[in-house]
Amino acid sequence: MGLLLNSIIFIIAAFTGYLMHELGFFYKIKVVRDKVPKMTIAGIRFKGPYQNTGKPFMELEKKITEANIEVKYVGLYFDQVQNVPADKLRSFVGAIIKNPNEETIKKLKELELEIIEIEENNESIQAYYPITTMKILESFSFMCAPMRVYPAMTKYFNQNPEVLKSGYDDFEGKNIPCLEIYDRVAGNIQFILQNKNAKEVLPDFK
Repeated sequence: MGLLLNSIIFIIAAFTGYLMHELGFFYKIKVVRDKVPKMTIAGIRFKGPYQNTGKPFMELEKKITEANIEVKYVGLYFDQVQNVPADKLRSFVGAIIKNPNEETIKKLKELELEIIEIEENNESIQAYYPITTMKILESFSFMCAPMRVYPAMTKYFNQNPEVLKSGYDDFEGKNIPCLEIYDRVAGNIQFILQNKNAKEVLPDFK
């Protein structure tokens, strides 16, 4: 009986450890300063809890798939959850267009998608987080990632106050979102926090 119980406990522990590994709990997050490339993004504005962006993402993915356009999906998040009521949180559910030529842009506009530009920027704080290889756990992976990455960025600023004061301490009410780029091919999520000198995005989105 004791041997059976020990075996069951071992199996449960091993399975739990495997799930934690798949969700990135053992992944060491490295926060770095890096450039932001220019991006053309098609997408949909959304206002409400960030965890509710799944439905508009599915709607966007359906349109992009039907249009047969090569993209990487991205979320733009404008507000800090601790400072803004959940129903007022602003986000832009988007897709980065890999080949933003005139024909592609026209097709996307016909799908009633809004086109925005992220300008190239020489300064940002970035970090990566792995996406699980298990499709059934993907939504949990997307939830776990910000729970680990943003505290890591906060820790980075605490350890490097000069970086914080160089343009990340006060955005002066500007619409400068944090970007989360979901790259299933590379198997990771790229987090990009721009500084206050970046060009505003959707300045009319209040």
